[in-house]
Amino acid sequence: MRERVCPGCGAPLQSKEPEAPGFVPAEVLERDAADAVCRRCFRLRHYGDISHGPPAAAAVWDAIKHATKGAACVLLVTDAFDFEASTGIPLRDFRAARLVVAVNKVDLLPARTPAEELEHWVLERLTAAGLRQVEVHLVSARTGWGTRALWERLKEVAGHGTVAVVGVTNVGKSALLARWSRALGREGPAPTVSAVPGTTLAPLPLRLEPDGFTLLDTPGIPPQGRISDWLCPDCARRVVPDKRLNGRLWSVVPGQALLLGGFAAVTARGRVPEDTVLIAYGAQGLPLHRTRAERVSQFFQAPSGSIAAVPCRQCRARLSAEGFEEHSVTLRHAQDLVVHGLGWVSLRGGPLELTLRLPRGISWTVRPNLLGPKDRVAAQRAPLAQESAPARRTSCE
Repeated sequence: MRERVCPGCGAPLQSKEPEAPGFVPAEVLERDAADAVCRRCFRLRHYGDISHGPPAAAAVWDAIKHATKGAACVLLVTDAFDFEASTGIPLRDFRAARLVVAVNKVDLLPARTPAEELEHWVLERLTAAGLRQVEVHLVSARTGWGTRALWERLKEVAGHGTVAVVGVTNVGKSALLARWSRALGREGPAPTVSAVPGTTLAPLPLRLEPDGFTLLDTPGIPPQGRISDWLCPDCARRVVPDKRLNGRLWSVVPGQALLLGGFAAVTARGRVPEDTVLIAYGAQGLPLHRTRAERVSQFFQAPSGSIAAVPCRQCRARLSAEGFEEHSVTLRHAQDLVVHGLGWVSLRGGPLELTLRLPRGISWTVRPNLLGPKDRVAAQRAPLAQESAPARRTSCE
């Protein structure tokens, strides 16, 4: 008899261990035989509550290797807002596969962002990582933009085979599958969509057409050094955007610091060339604040005003326990300084010497700028982080 799995997260359904994945009360399983989802998915969907943590990283990679082994192609879902964190994984593991890359959440970028320019930027970054035979599709699982065209392309590539859907946690894999499920009229529950990392626990097959291909949703890969993963759900919702990004212009002054919430600070050092500006991009709920450099420590320890809202007292205590560290950064014109899981600052003018202060273990990257005028020389020289690590630096230099 074929094992029944939860259609929301892929865990095998069982009625014996209430605290284990896949638990469904026996009477519910009998009554709702076709549509039953596990208790964990039910709580996530209706209460935003999670009673179990994400699966272990080793188990995730085992599931991904099993799913991709016989797949006709691999669909790698990335995040337009947090591109470095969503590609800071061993991309070499997918070089042998027919690879299609979906850049999700493009609706978060400014409406004036040219799609062709964004696609070219993504291709340059992936090429720098050694992924040369790749096709890129820009999509928004939230609005549906670009998802139909991607679906039709997957039908051409996969035929009647399997498409393994992979990506780091919270890039929107399950949201994309859920949208296709609704749009194509699939009966029964769709994959569970949640802001909680690690919602999908095991490979979850989804066949949406009688003569089409099978999508295989896999557990999210846990990235390293992403600040949003260190936060409670309430704080995470403030820093992970669900609307268009907030952009703030800062005319750089020596000795001044720009705070991104109560846990990241960028301070200008030394000479500042005339007409040098930084543009900060982040979620609308992320407080941005300018202050004197000597007050940064005070704000981190006892923030006031809007900075006190994020992170909350509990998260602030946890981050403070890890300790803070400073990084020296040289930023040049048309480059971004990205804090993984939080946002970025983009330089116009310069060059500029900066001090970046972060909680210990948070990753950051210097890259060619995503938005605005491009410096093609810098873009060609900039590598893409292949394996994200705590406090890992990926620079254009």
